[in-house]
Amino acid sequence: MIRAGLTATYPADGILSEESGATPGPPRARTWVVDPLDGTEAFVDGEARGYAVQIGLLIGEAPALGVVYEAHEDRLWWAVRGQGTHLEAHGATSGPLRVSARADLAGMPLVTSTRVDRARLARLLAVGLPDGGRLRSVGVKVGELVSGRADVYVSEHPISYWDSCAPLVVLEEAGGVITHLGGAPFEYALDPARGARHEGPLVASNGTRHAALCAAFTAAWNEG
Repeated sequence: MIRAGLTATYPADGILSEESGATPGPPRARTWVVDPLDGTEAFVDGEARGYAVQIGLLIGEAPALGVVYEAHEDRLWWAVRGQGTHLEAHGATSGPLRVSARADLAGMPLVTSTRVDRARLARLLAVGLPDGGRLRSVGVKVGELVSGRADVYVSEHPISYWDSCAPLVVLEEAGGVITHLGGAPFEYALDPARGARHEGPLVASNGTRHAALCAAFTAAWNEG
């Protein structure tokens, strides 16, 4: 349904999705990056949260738009580059939204994937962060940061472009930051030879202590 709608509305654009791969032919000027259900395991397991519909837009290789719909909670996060992040929930719209300004590690909850290694999680929390819990879906965890329920998110495994494109715009337009563990920004090279994924680990935060957290988490990784 998503592919049909995008193709009918924007016939000149390409589509890159988890289920169908990339539109054949050379890269297009604009590419929609679609994950129709990020966090499939949470949905299949009947969990209340941890899955979302994610649709992002690349102009060239730059993320320009993101939509994350957390269906169970009826939360629709959307952001357009330069226009801020907004939330539609239960018939009401709010925004532009901002991540929290918290900078004291003791008050900055860390949210992680359900697959995080427990020993590594203990080392990450030892940096001084409170445990914000574990959830599936990149978009749902980014929603926790944008809502202010968490301030830091760490993923230790690689993620694909369709996992990150929409959440990245939603987070950055709300004032947050997401990078590789070493601080390098995400790249979206639409080159089949390079694959469509970012190697982990990744760190997302409200931005107030991002560089220091990356350095501390790097030490925690090396200890393992």
